[in-house]
Amino acid sequence: MKNKTSTYVKYAIGEIALVMVGILLALQVSNWNQGVQKEKLELKLLGKLQEDLTNMYGDIANDLKTMQLGDRSHFRILDYMQKNETYKDSMCFDFHWLAKDEYIYPVTSTYDVIKREGLNIVKNDSIRMGVQLAFENFFSRLVRTNAFYPNIEEFFSPYFQKNFTPNKNEDLIFKEQFYGYTQTFPYKKRVNDKTYTIAIGYVPKDFEKLKKDEEFSMLMQQAYSYRTYKINRYKSAKYVIEELQKLIDKELKNRQ
Repeated sequence: MKNKTSTYVKYAIGEIALVMVGILLALQVSNWNQGVQKEKLELKLLGKLQEDLTNMYGDIANDLKTMQLGDRSHFRILDYMQKNETYKDSMCFDFHWLAKDEYIYPVTSTYDVIKREGLNIVKNDSIRMGVQLAFENFFSRLVRTNAFYPNIEEFFSPYFQKNFTPNKNEDLIFKEQFYGYTQTFPYKKRVNDKTYTIAIGYVPKDFEKLKKDEEFSMLMQQAYSYRTYKINRYKSAKYVIEELQKLIDKELKNRQ
């Protein structure tokens, strides 16, 4: 009986050991499978993030171009006023860009998934921290709802409505290179079987009076501060995207 009991105990211990080994192996295989699936998801998210950043880059580059055109027009108008120049038709374009403003609309769908899965799903520390900084800091400060300063178009609008008229001279041509395309005014637009000419520009009702108007000078000075801030923010956001794209591209190539 003692021999039988000893045999049964040894057999039971062996069975338990086999079961435990089987469970541990199953857990290890499960963890390995989860790790593989997690890595596949990470690479997929990085690929989608690269696409989102590419789309946003064009948007940011063109907004920055608009801001820079406004900056250029600001100093041209200062020259017109300080040099007491006679009004020329082409000046209407500078008054147009002076009052232009832009805001970005970040593509956050992929970043939202990354946050939901946990930021640590991105293994590369530089990419993870860079993405978080871009979406939580740089991009968020260029969204209209989070803007630190008033909209420049709305800021100028009351004054322009009283002191300017729209440019209607269709012979005046404005042409400028933006990111991925050339912008030309005027252009034709067909709506409901009717063709319309779309022109830009604002013409001062009294240019001589405008040159001496302290209110206009004050508006220009304040708008310059707003625009300078936005230009710096846009430049930073553009740089961050460029660096992130390089890091993500390198990461994807290394892990293919």
